[in-house]
Parts: sequence; C-alpha cells; structure tokens
Amino acid sequence: MHSSFDRRRLLIVVMLMAVVTITVLEKTIFAFAGPQIIDELQLTPEQFGFIGSAFFFLYSISGVLVGFLANRMSSRWLLTALQAITMVAQLLAALSTSLYTLLASRMLLGIGAGPSTAVTQHACFKWYAPRERVLPAALIQVAIMLGAIIGAIALPRLLEQHGWRTGYFIIAGIGLIWLILWLLYSREGQHDDTQTADGSIMPTLPYRQLLLNRTFVCITMVAFCSYLPNALIYSWLPTYLQRGLGLTPMQSGYLVLATTVGIIVINLVVSSLSQRALKRGANVRNAMVIPPLLACLVAAASYLTMGFTATSLAMTLGLFVTGSILLNLLSAFGFSIVAFISPARQRGSMLAIHISLLTTSGMLAPLVVARAIRWQNDNLAAGFEMAIGFFGILLLAFTLIGLALIDPERSRRELNNNTPSPIESPSARQA
Repeated sequence: MHSSFDRRRLLIVVMLMAVVTITVLEKTIFAFAGPQIIDELQLTPEQFGFIGSAFFFLYSISGVLVGFLANRMSSRWLLTALQAITMVAQLLAALSTSLYTLLASRMLLGIGAGPSTAVTQHACFKWYAPRERVLPAALIQVAIMLGAIIGAIALPRLLEQHGWRTGYFIIAGIGLIWLILWLLYSREGQHDDTQTADGSIMPTLPYRQLLLNRTFVCITMVAFCSYLPNALIYSWLPTYLQRGLGLTPMQSGYLVLATTVGIIVINLVVSSLSQRALKRGANVRNAMVIPPLLACLVAAASYLTMGFTATSLAMTLGLFVTGSILLNLLSAFGFSIVAFISPARQRGSMLAIHISLLTTSGMLAPLVVARAIRWQNDNLAAGFEMAIGFFGILLLAFTLIGLALIDPERSRRELNNNTPSPIESPSARQA
C-alpha cells in the first residue's frame, strides 16, 4: 500500500513538473517568435510592446481569484481547466492574422498561466506532509528553469525551420497530450495541514492584517522590482539580442540557456546553505532574507552599469547575465517567507496574492522598453538598456528598504498576537 502511494505521488510530481515546463514554453514562444511576428503582422515597437504586456492584463486577477478557489476546490480539476485555457490560447495565436487576435490570445494565455505556480505548488503539497515538502516544491521550481532551457535550445531552431505558427500548433499539441494523461492518471492528494492534532480547525486572520504586514509588503515590492527585467524574456529580450546586438537566434538561445543554468546552480547552492543554517538554529532573517536581498543589490548594480555606462558587447552581455542570475534567487525565498508568516488555511491564497502582485510588473516592463526605444530615436539596443537601468534604480531602492524592514519571525509574532489562538499548532511548528 505504502509503495503504491509513493509511486502515485512520484507520478503526480513528475506530471506537475511537466505542466510547469509546458507553461514556460507557452509563455516564452512569443518572445522567440517576436522578430517573425513583427515582420509578418507589420507591428510597430509600441504595438509589439502592448501585446507583450497584454499577457499580464488578466494574469494577476486570474491568479488571485483562482488562488482563493484553490482553498475550496479540487486542484486536479483546477489544473485541468487552466491547461485547457492555455492550449486554446496557443491555437488562437497560431491562427492570428491581426494585432487584435494575437492580443486576445495573449490575454487568454495570461488567464490560464496566472494561477499556475500557486495551484501547482498547492496540488503538490496535498501529497506530502509538511516535513516532506521542501524537495518536491524545489523540483517544481527547477522545472520552470528546465522549461526555459528547453525553450532556449528548441524554440529558436523550431521557429527558424518551421515558422512561428507551426511552433504554436506544436506547443498546443504537447499541452493536449499532457491534459489527456493528467485526466487519466492524476488524483487529489489527501494531506491536510489546516487542522490541529485534535482535529480542530486552525484559525485564520483578516486579510487586511496579513496583506499590510511589513514583511509581506516589502518582500512583494522587492519581488515586483525583480520581475521587471524578468518579464522581458517573454517579450523584448530575444528581439533585443538579435536585432539590437546582432546575435543569431541560436546565439540568443544559448545565452538564455547559460543564464538559466546559472540560475539553477545558484538556487540549489544558496538554498542548500540556507536550509543547513536553519537546521543549525540560524535566525530566519539571516538565513532566508539576507542572502537573496544581497544578491538583488549586486543585480541592481549590474543593471545600473549596463543601462547608464557605455560598455563593450561582451561587458553588456556579462552584466545582463550576472544581474539575471542573481535576481532569480529571490523567487523561492520569497515564497518561503510568505508561507512562513501565513496561517495554514490561508497559505494558498497568500501565495497567489503575492505572485499576482509581483507579476503585475509584467504589464509595465514591455511598455517601458517600447517608450525608452522611442526616447532613444528608435535605437532598440539603447532603449532596452536605458529601461534596464531604470529597473536597476527601482530594484536598488526597494531592496535597501527590504533589508531594513523584512523580518519574518517578528511579523509572525505580531500576527500571532492578533488572534486568540496560535497560527500553527506546536506539532505544525516542529514540522
């Protein structure tokens, strides 16, 4: 019985990793197809930037709404619905003949992709007791990076040889295969940490207290700033590398690949060191807050240098890669910090709100790049780099604020003092 259960939950984790990877491909194909789409549909920089931002118009709203639904509904069926929506979005994009149909496909994709991270992690957690969740959660995050690697290797060649419409059809077909397998083999997990050992329901807190807590506000603001340059991988980055810097599609793919490998390595190394420190009794702030925020400071310095200093091609690429690698250390730590201060029964919705708020920057970033290009007299490279410099200024400012104010343990104590019952039972804290 136990062996059968282990095989089942391993299968679920593999399938969740697969859908995360597919979702990344669904989001990034637009960026790699950018030059072809611009040429075929004769889009201006502002139009392309607007379409890139459209992905995020309903992304955050969908993420929040589905995050609350995830507390009450089956994760299995929620993921089924989300993947069906993204598959339809891919088909609509493949059939697009104008700006408006492509715009509609991007908005529909945002609806399906917005809740995916929170719902996927939530579905995974239902199969594991609290002490067992670190590894499977990390594997799902790694799957995001694997999706970026696969995209960097496969999408440029696929689009170059077969065209962007065929690429969209293929991604939709892969999504359909996953959906069929998911309906055949998936099950809902049974672990529930919303109850205490004696069976009573764990308490909740007003969302006003949770959302206005200084740790939540500050980590979300830093994450918002960190996502500004990250969002460009779904819109302007390949176009900047190819048309701004003169790289070939394969060269730009290899650069994204190298960056993604660096992100995986730094996440595994720093997360392992942080976990080891926590096991040895380290302060949560020192182990979970300081490392990613110091990385953000260095990333901000790299972006500032890239944006406002004349450098060689090699230096420009080096600064961008360095900033991008260090910046992406924040994500998993940010999720852990939000989960640390959230009541168990509200963890899913708090994660969804955090993710939705930070990803709203994805609406802003492509438009800022488009405007900066205009400021630089339609010089794509100069405009892109100016925007990156502006993002570096924001990241620097809010990271310094975060270093001063983010304190998960203090926030948890303050929240505990606002309810007659503890947020977690002693057994849950030990887990």
